[in-house]
Amino acid sequence: MKKKEEEIAKRVKKMIELESKIREREIEIERRDKEIEKREIEIARKEEKEKKKKEEEDKRERLEKEEKIRLEKTKKDEGKKILDKIMREQQRKIKKIEAQIEAMTKEVKMPTMFFGISWKVESFVKECREYVEIKMKEKMVEDQILWILTCIDGGTVEKWKEMIEDDLKQGLREYVTLEEFFEEIRKEFGKKGKGKKTEEEIEKGMDGFWNAVKRKEVEIVKKKPKVEATMPRIPAVGRGSGFWKR
Repeated sequence: MKKKEEEIAKRVKKMIELESKIREREIEIERRDKEIEKREIEIARKEEKEKKKKEEEDKRERLEKEEKIRLEKTKKDEGKKILDKIMREQQRKIKKIEAQIEAMTKEVKMPTMFFGISWKVESFVKECREYVEIKMKEKMVEDQILWILTCIDGGTVEKWKEMIEDDLKQGLREYVTLEEFFEEIRKEFGKKGKGKKTEEEIEKGMDGFWNAVKRKEVEIVKKKPKVEATMPRIPAVGRGSGFWKR
């Protein structure tokens, strides 16, 4: 009986030892599982971190590439604008040179002499404007007007012409633009209710006179020295219409 009890005691002891080893083994397995899990978590975190880092790098590279493309496009557009500006400037200069060459080589008709005929005012103004714009564009307005006055002659027109010349030389009259002078010619010699028949007779007489001069049938007598006018002048720019209002 005692022997049997001893045998049972040995078996129990072995079972206890076996259970202890099993438990230790389980603990070891649990420890290893935790280490593996911990390592997997660390690996996952590392991979997530590397993934985020790569995404940030890719995003930065993409933004840098986009910015580079934008800068290149902006630079290209600016270069194109500068080139277009240079081209336009060159074209403008070429056109200006061509216009100057054309003006130098173009045959321009001299304005027809003006004798005060009302319905010839506009044609006279047009001829003078065209001639001045081509042949005297660089001249001062006063010089242009003095030249135009050489195309005006005959009767009361001559007196008005002399008055304008004197005023310009003495600084009593000033024209900022040539159109102001043309407007004064229109006011002074435009249609004022004269009969067309009377003006046709005047024109016919003047044309006949100048044709006779050309044929040397009439001799032009040189004008006598001009007597200084005693009539007071009105010193102001933009005063009323010319001779008839003095």
